[in-house]
Amino acid sequence: MRVRGATRLSAALALALAVTVAAPAMGAATGTDGGVTVLHETFVDESRPSPASDLLPAETTRTLETTIAVPDGPRRPRPLVLLAHGASGSPNKFTQLIDAWARAGFVVVAPLFPRTSDTGGNLVGDFVEQPADLSFVLDEVLRMSRARRSPLRGRIDPEHVGLAGLSLGGLTTYGTVFHPCCRDERIDAAILMSAVLGSFPGGEYEFHSVPTMLVHGDADPLYPQSTDAYPRLVAPKWFVTIHGGTHAGPFEDAPEASDELVREITTDFWDRYLKGDRAAARAIVRAVEDSNGLATLQREL
Repeated sequence: MRVRGATRLSAALALALAVTVAAPAMGAATGTDGGVTVLHETFVDESRPSPASDLLPAETTRTLETTIAVPDGPRRPRPLVLLAHGASGSPNKFTQLIDAWARAGFVVVAPLFPRTSDTGGNLVGDFVEQPADLSFVLDEVLRMSRARRSPLRGRIDPEHVGLAGLSLGGLTTYGTVFHPCCRDERIDAAILMSAVLGSFPGGEYEFHSVPTMLVHGDADPLYPQSTDAYPRLVAPKWFVTIHGGTHAGPFEDAPEASDELVREITTDFWDRYLKGDRAAARAIVRAVEDSNGLATLQREL
């Protein structure tokens, strides 16, 4: 699958998407940390090129350095969650969120996009290729889960796959789940974090019934992106507003008051829609109600 063409983002939107927060590195090439094993794999898609950016020359392939967090314990299939970073982003900025999801029993797969990452030159228009990047990485990880000598052998349930994206990664998520240009039918649930709802070439969005959670801080100038998107989504859908929340702070590693709440509600969402735990829906409601005004919730089930 390949997405062709590009779309224009306004200068103000591109500037907002370029906001970054420094964070520590994920760690060594392969290691364990209290119940989670972190792997680093390099996947190369030879069927699609990477354009030139301010930092990198044009290439005939797309290289996706990918962080994979695997829960330790018995070798058994577990739900998989893909994570799409934002502009000038990196999986290294999500160590706490990745760790929380992995400790809750999910295999978390986070690629470094070739041209919108902090090392790729932040070529924002390359987002049109990123849904295909995610599908390619998903193909490769599932292949590893079937390979005889792979560390992922027998550890991934291909029938329960989630996708989360921040900002430009949220736009990538919208495209991967809801746009005919690049829809991947394997995605069973989605979390949109401070997400941008922009256009893709090749048609219009076709919102269908994929369980979706929007999480957005109302101190972010891009908050209206989510308030406008929520009515267009199809139930089951959830919208958590973080009062005073910034654009990336609730999700990346930089400290923010909502960090614990975001880890809790997103994990509960995955539990509900990837593990089938109906009690997890009530847990989301309780977490927001107990947040002492930090957040409010809209939902339609």
